[in-house]
Amino acid sequence: MTTVYLDGIGIEAPGLSGWENTVAILRGNNSYYFEKAPRPTATLIPENERRRACDTVHLAVHVAEQAVNHAQADPHALTSVFGSFRGDLKVIHHLCSSLALPDRPVSPTQFHNSVFNSPAAHWSIATQSMGPSTSLCHAESSFAAALLSAVACSASENQGVLLVVYDVESPKPFHKQHAIDFNCGIALVLMPVKTANSLAQLSVQLRPHKSTEMDIELNPDLKKLIKNNPSAQPLAILSAVAKKEKCEIPLPFSDTSTVAVEVQPCN
Repeated sequence: MTTVYLDGIGIEAPGLSGWENTVAILRGNNSYYFEKAPRPTATLIPENERRRACDTVHLAVHVAEQAVNHAQADPHALTSVFGSFRGDLKVIHHLCSSLALPDRPVSPTQFHNSVFNSPAAHWSIATQSMGPSTSLCHAESSFAAALLSAVACSASENQGVLLVVYDVESPKPFHKQHAIDFNCGIALVLMPVKTANSLAQLSVQLRPHKSTEMDIELNPDLKKLIKNNPSAQPLAILSAVAKKEKCEIPLPFSDTSTVAVEVQPCN
C-alpha cells in the first residue's frame, strides 16, 4: 500500500456545505436533510472570468479553495488532479442545440467551457499556480482513478496534491444514459508526510479483484448520494475521518479490480 495524509477537505452537496457543517452530520450529531443549494460562486476566480465560467468550474474551484484553506496549504506548492464522470453536460447540451440551428450560433464562451480540463485551468489561473495538473475521467470510477493518480504523484514527487472530483446536475436529454439530479463537489488535500494539520492516514492499493464490503456503516441518505452522483463516493472515506474510525473502504475501479483505501485517524 502507498500512504498519504489527508490535511484538508472541501465539500458542496445537497445538505452538506463545508467540512465544519459536514463533520457534525457524518458523526450523527446533526440530522441530515437532502436540500439542493444554489450553485456556489467561486469568488477566487477574477471577476471577468467568473461571469463566463460554467457550473463545473464554479463548483470545482469553490471546493478546491475550501480544502486548501482547511489544510492551510500553499496552492503553489500543490500538484492538482481533477476528476469528473460527466464534465459539464449543460454546456454540451447547449452546444449541440446550437449546432442544430440554421446558422449554428456556437458561443465561443460555451466552447471554451466545454473543454474537460476547464476547471483545472481556472484553478491554475485563479491561484497563479504553475504546477502540474491532471484532468481525467474513468466513468463511475472517476474518483478511484483520480485518487490513484493523486497518491502516485504524491509518492513519486514527494509533494502535496490537491484532488478535486465534481459532477453537476445533467439536462433531461442525457437522463436515459445516466441521470445526475444534483450537484456534488469534493476536494481533498493529500500530503506525502504527516503534518500538524493531518486528519487521517490513507493507505491506498489497487487489488486485482472486485470487492464491495465496507467496514463502516453509512447513513442510508448518504448512500443515496453516493449512488446517484459518482463524485459523492469520497463520503465513505470522510465518514470514517469524521468518526475517527479505522476501517477499509473499497472503491469500484473495474470489473476485475478494486481500489482499497485503509483509513487510520491521526488524532
